[in-house]
Amino acid sequence: MSEQDLSAESKADLALEIGHLLFIDVVGYSKLLVNDQIELIKRLNGIVRGTETFRRAEASKKLIRLPTGDGMVLIFYRSPEEPVRCAQEISEGITGEANIRLRMGIHSGLVNQVLDVNDQMNIAGAAINIGQRVMDCGDAGHILISKHVADDLTQYARWRPYLHDLGECEVKHGLRLHLFNFAKDNLGNLQLPQKFRRGRRWKPTETPVRRVARNRWAPFGLAALILTGAIAVGFFVLHRPAASKIENSIAVLPFLDLSENKDQEYFSDGITEQITTSLAQIHGLFVVARTSAFAFKNKNNIREIGEKLHVQNVLEGSVMRGSGKTRIDAQLINVASGYHIWSKTYDSTAQDVDILTLQSDVAEKVASALQVELHISDAKRVETPPTSDPEALELYMRGRYLLQKRTPDSIQRGQALFEQAVTKDPHFALGHTGIADSYVLLGKIGAMPPSEAASHAWSEVSAALAINDQLADGLVSRAILLNDFEWNWPAAEADYRKALEIDPNNADGYHWYARSLAEFGRTDEALHKISAAQKQDPLSPTVRATKAKILLVARRYDRAVEQCRQALELEPNFASAFTILGQACLFNKQPAEGIEAVKKYVELSGGSGWAKLELAFAYAITGNKAESERIVRETTTTPGAQYSPYDMATICSAWHDTDHAMEWLKKAVEQRSVDVIWIRVDPRLDNIRSDPRFDEIVKSMVPRKSVAGKSLPRRASSTLNRAGG
Repeated sequence: MSEQDLSAESKADLALEIGHLLFIDVVGYSKLLVNDQIELIKRLNGIVRGTETFRRAEASKKLIRLPTGDGMVLIFYRSPEEPVRCAQEISEGITGEANIRLRMGIHSGLVNQVLDVNDQMNIAGAAINIGQRVMDCGDAGHILISKHVADDLTQYARWRPYLHDLGECEVKHGLRLHLFNFAKDNLGNLQLPQKFRRGRRWKPTETPVRRVARNRWAPFGLAALILTGAIAVGFFVLHRPAASKIENSIAVLPFLDLSENKDQEYFSDGITEQITTSLAQIHGLFVVARTSAFAFKNKNNIREIGEKLHVQNVLEGSVMRGSGKTRIDAQLINVASGYHIWSKTYDSTAQDVDILTLQSDVAEKVASALQVELHISDAKRVETPPTSDPEALELYMRGRYLLQKRTPDSIQRGQALFEQAVTKDPHFALGHTGIADSYVLLGKIGAMPPSEAASHAWSEVSAALAINDQLADGLVSRAILLNDFEWNWPAAEADYRKALEIDPNNADGYHWYARSLAEFGRTDEALHKISAAQKQDPLSPTVRATKAKILLVARRYDRAVEQCRQALELEPNFASAFTILGQACLFNKQPAEGIEAVKKYVELSGGSGWAKLELAFAYAITGNKAESERIVRETTTTPGAQYSPYDMATICSAWHDTDHAMEWLKKAVEQRSVDVIWIRVDPRLDNIRSDPRFDEIVKSMVPRKSVAGKSLPRRASSTLNRAGG
């Protein structure tokens, strides 16, 4: 090697970057048996990899992972907030894990990548040495932060309540570190670390890291500091394994419409959805939910898709339909190698291709190719077609396609197609469930009175479950009715649990169950269920918005804001995310951002009465009572305007008008408003929660006695078309 080459290699090794480091250490690790150590690290790795910050950084290739035997180091490169958010998410993830006791340390500074004697990539730099010392100062539960990072975080109001100045502590090599404890409520450890109790604490200075004695080597500059840090900490071996994949996992990508007229999208999407449904029936196979898979429509970078969805395999295909012929191609591809594991072409000379046979055949072939054992119950579910009428199935697929758009018009048009499907096949259970879901959505978005929507939905759910009492989708639909409309919470929880036992891949089941748990303040359980939904459906803005709602009622406002912003990255005009974002910002002492978010919600909601009252609350809580009262007068006096008495109660609470708030709450209960189910945990009602009348109103929320299980007549189509116009 020439002197010039050697010089170039040395310069490459000394390339410097700003790294944002999170050190994680298992307290008491060395006292465990070897088998217990292995299991604990395996569990910790799963929790860390499952955090949103880790996955986003890894997907953007802006993350380095360094195993340290009894823990790990994560190096982020985009923002000093990343290790802080990740530490929060890890803390949430180990809730209930009594055997995992962690301490964490966070620091930012210069790091550089180098090659060791084995030509493996390593990391060196003074920042690693300091980050290790930061963590070493803490006890179990502590998240300690260097002053350097704390100075950055204090620029943002959302972080300030978490930062507690500990002063300086002397560590190894004659260094004093100025540290902050990152803790609040159920996060972190608010106790003073032992090293600060038994050691001498120094008054804070402006220098985050300094030596006890004068540093004689300062004139040698930054290079000497880097080399000293590298020698002190040694080299951490850098492993870059592929993104963590879930074993026996698959995503069904949207089948492409290759028809000449490009008019078969509903058909190709429907086939995709039906194959996804069939695969989800197989226990031991992890199937990504439709919403996340459809985010990659018309994209063909298989490796990138696999990394973002954390799956080992993808199923892709295409549809050509026209002139009385149909051709469907399907290919199963391994993400890591890019090789085809299985492929098949289905041809039909009839325009009405036998989708029923196709979907079960594909599911069985995929299970066989992936060596997933098909149990008898799995095979029965896969082989049993949802309907014997291909036309009914096609109408159902078109209806589901419209239902996903979530507008009053699309829901009503989808419902009409479901009606046609069950007319062709009255024993089509999924068709009845589709009608029920349409009524539920119309009631929840305010396009139909909730009691009317529920009464019509009940007959369809009952019909679906009478046909197939093991239909997971039907059980989830009934659970939503029992929980949100009937207030029969024990029965709802039983249905959610049964549905998820039948179909462990049911993202909707996890999602709605999480909401139900949060309504009763069972936030830890709710976060666990919504994390399961997010695992199934990682790119769903709805799931992220629900996670934000759970965090909101848990009073973790800054984390709720973060989840809303992530939902809006996926769907910029997602109205539900804006209403939760508005409330979270208002309670997080960010009034301007809160009002701006609620205004956007009003705009996206078409100026509905419900949305306008959200804005009235925003002005009320920020002290602008005059503007709040003006919006209330305008909304409540407009002929034909619809609004929620529950929202009026929250506004009166913000006005500190307890008597009127109680009156509006009583009306909300009497009218069975769909939003009153949040009464037990809604922070907007905290001003009036201590009034004895509040508990009496909550106790008055009892299950309806006569609706559940009755077979009520379906609503006429002509009446439906007038609803929610």
